[in-house]
Amino acid sequence: MFKSIPPQFAIKPTLWSVFLLFSPPTWADESIGSDEFYFQELPVVFTASRLSQPLAESPSAMTVIDREMIKASGFRTVPDLMRLVPGMYVGFADANRPVVTFHGSQDEYSHRMQILIDGRSIYLPPFGLVSWADIPLQIEDIERIEVVRGPASSSHGANSFYGVINILTREAVSQKGGSVSVNYGDVKDVSARFGSAGEQFDYRVSAGYRSDNGYDNRVLNDHNATRLFNFRSNYHPDFSNSVDVQIGVSQGAYGLGIAEDNRPRAQDPFRESTAKSDFQQVSWQHLWSDAETKITYSRTVHSAVDPHLCIDKYDCRAGKSSGFVSQEVSSERNELELQNTNQLGDSNRLIWGGAVRRDYANYPLFFAGKSKTLSSWQLFAHDEWRITPNTILNIGTMFEDNGMGNRSNSPRAALNYHLTPQHTFRLGVSTAIRNPVMTEAFIEANNTIFGGAYAPPVGQLNPEKIISREFGYIGEFRSLGITLDARAYIDQVSDMIWWDKYSTGGPPYPDSYKNLLSAEYKGIDTTVKYHWNEGLSFLIFNYAYQQATASLGSIPTQYFNSTPDPLSEYASYGDRVKAHYHDLYLRLYPESVPLHNASILLSQRIADSWQLSAGYYFRGAVRVMDVEKYPEDTMRRLDLRLAKIFRFDSGRSAEVAFTLQNATESKYWKYGTIKESASIFFTRRGWLTATLNF
Repeated sequence: MFKSIPPQFAIKPTLWSVFLLFSPPTWADESIGSDEFYFQELPVVFTASRLSQPLAESPSAMTVIDREMIKASGFRTVPDLMRLVPGMYVGFADANRPVVTFHGSQDEYSHRMQILIDGRSIYLPPFGLVSWADIPLQIEDIERIEVVRGPASSSHGANSFYGVINILTREAVSQKGGSVSVNYGDVKDVSARFGSAGEQFDYRVSAGYRSDNGYDNRVLNDHNATRLFNFRSNYHPDFSNSVDVQIGVSQGAYGLGIAEDNRPRAQDPFRESTAKSDFQQVSWQHLWSDAETKITYSRTVHSAVDPHLCIDKYDCRAGKSSGFVSQEVSSERNELELQNTNQLGDSNRLIWGGAVRRDYANYPLFFAGKSKTLSSWQLFAHDEWRITPNTILNIGTMFEDNGMGNRSNSPRAALNYHLTPQHTFRLGVSTAIRNPVMTEAFIEANNTIFGGAYAPPVGQLNPEKIISREFGYIGEFRSLGITLDARAYIDQVSDMIWWDKYSTGGPPYPDSYKNLLSAEYKGIDTTVKYHWNEGLSFLIFNYAYQQATASLGSIPTQYFNSTPDPLSEYASYGDRVKAHYHDLYLRLYPESVPLHNASILLSQRIADSWQLSAGYYFRGAVRVMDVEKYPEDTMRRLDLRLAKIFRFDSGRSAEVAFTLQNATESKYWKYGTIKESASIFFTRRGWLTATLNF
């Protein structure tokens, strides 16, 4: 089953041969050869430890979303694909601002998730967000997505806190010839790609236009249109060296604003913002006799313009132009990484390396007119030791300096035991940190962009910390065509950075940030896969059950302030602060995660040329923590896709498909901080897709 091997190994047989040296000897109780052990249904992954490993030997629970699942789902964005990950929360602030994270969500930013594309972090300063709408990436260029369901700072550094999403794009060698695809209906997309493979040089070029009318333009102005271009090439003069080059750029226009039905004047008027993203990534890889060296440089830039942003709600309500500004913001990340993989004897592999990074952000309204730059570095090591043929120990750590005066260490250890080649148990303990983002550490804003004034933290912020304990099981029932992946976990978070309400006391009541909360998450999640019809048809079931609690780990600055507060119903500033934390945050925190979360994806191949697929997605009620009054209702959603495949001479083919999202038009509320936004339903949407491969 070579299709389970990551594409980078398919063109380097010498590297794959090195990997096979570590395969276990024949099992005493089952006649399965060593190489067959690695070519079973379970895929080979490498995001959890940076080492290529069968899923059953990964130190962390993982979900793999492959090409077949992507096509069957009918999804056209990466955030939607995350609905196929047990325990993942997917929401939308609007149609062009998705929210994706584990363990529910505190706000619309992905502070505690690391997002990678081919190993390159797209986690942007200063908010620690991912600008999903304008990533220079088309869904057709994705080979697979590996999701680590648990802390992974030991492999990928700070902010790999709750997990990692690693999007792996198709190798240049995989695109031979061209293809054109069009979506028409409630969405309008056009994409084209062309590539060629040679003895020493391969390349792939993609270009596209992606547009969406949004949810309800009468209330929410959330249309979006993005033009994007992507190039990837690989130069491999011999079996020992290869150079991979990737370049991408996107430019788009995105609607902003909410209809002001019940307010005197527009504070968030309808308008159109623009944004641009581009990246460059160069990797050199060299194979030694018993080792591999890889050096990667990447640069990611993002900029945006909001032409009419309200910074003073009182002037905006009065209709004064002085209440609005045109805000132009930009951020840039540069990173250089060295990674070495070494074979240490017949039963041990070591991967080690380091990275330096420079983050720059120019957000004048958040930083009192100043730009910010942070320089950080990392050192990491991970060792895989096959203690016995059926016992594997993974240990690793990341030591890093965050550029803010903090240095931290994030160790992890996991023991995988193969009861038989088809049944594996995993016991793991991992730690991780989340560094403060720039807006938390340096915010200074006497305006109402977020609804009030903001002051820098009273003291230096420390990184958040998490310790995770999990017990997992992976089983293959080959005679039934079923695989089962399940785990139980407890995640304990300390020093969580939270709002320090009214940090300086009286008017204008500025907020700030402080290490305040401790939280605990516990639950179970599982994936069951069933394949039939020689693997052409499948059913995937995901389920997660989780609970959350929180308490004060330290005291807010004004918690005991007895100064009278004449502008509120509370006797003092301290009473006002206590009410906020106990009535709004701590009491409601258990609602920040959905108690139940499930998905079912069915794909049935009919008569070799038709494919019928259906996806059912369930998420219990959830309250994003920056939304006090408008929690999201239970989501029940059915998506359908029907496709017809046409095959012609010379390897040419075509496909015509119809996708219908929310087929039963189940009404569920979306994420929203105010009533006008929160009360919008996700309606039924459909489109026709035509694809030609030549």
